[in-house]
Order: sequence, then structure tokens, then C-alpha cells
Amino acid sequence: MRKILDSAAKDIPPVLPQQVDEYEYNGKKVYLFTMPCCDFFNPVYDEQCKQLCAPSGGFSGKGDGKCPDFGEKARKLRVVWKGEAH
Repeated sequence: MRKILDSAAKDIPPVLPQQVDEYEYNGKKVYLFTMPCCDFFNPVYDEQCKQLCAPSGGFSGKGDGKCPDFGEKARKLRVVWKGEAH
């Protein structure tokens, strides 16, 4: 996860998530990155930093459609990282 955050911070302009939350989803720990704007997908990564899906965000607000049950099946465990308020 640190590698993903460090890489995003190097983008010009930097596009860091507002928050990263740890969830349990389908029996595994995953991490939801909540992006700073509605037009960005809010990606979910597994523990190996592989992007699994984006349950929300994007132009439609409905994500990429790869995990439509995330909202009902995922259980939030904790906030892992929170960006600075602007």
C-alpha cells in the first residue's frame, strides 16, 4: 500500500486518495482507496497491491462493475490512512 501511495504522490499533479480503509470482502482483507473527486474510480486492492475492482466513482458513480456486491458484502475494519484536509 505504501508503494501505491508513494507512486501517486510523484504524479504531476499528485493524485492521492482522501482515505484508505481496510475491509473484509469475500473472506479476505482488501483496501478501498477513496479518491478526492467523484470522476475518479475508488479502487479496491488486495494485500498484494493488486487492483481487484472499483465499487464506486467514475463518471457514472457506479464504479467499474467488477464488484457490484461490495457495498453489501464488505465489512469495514478500520481506517488505515487519511490524507491531509485542504
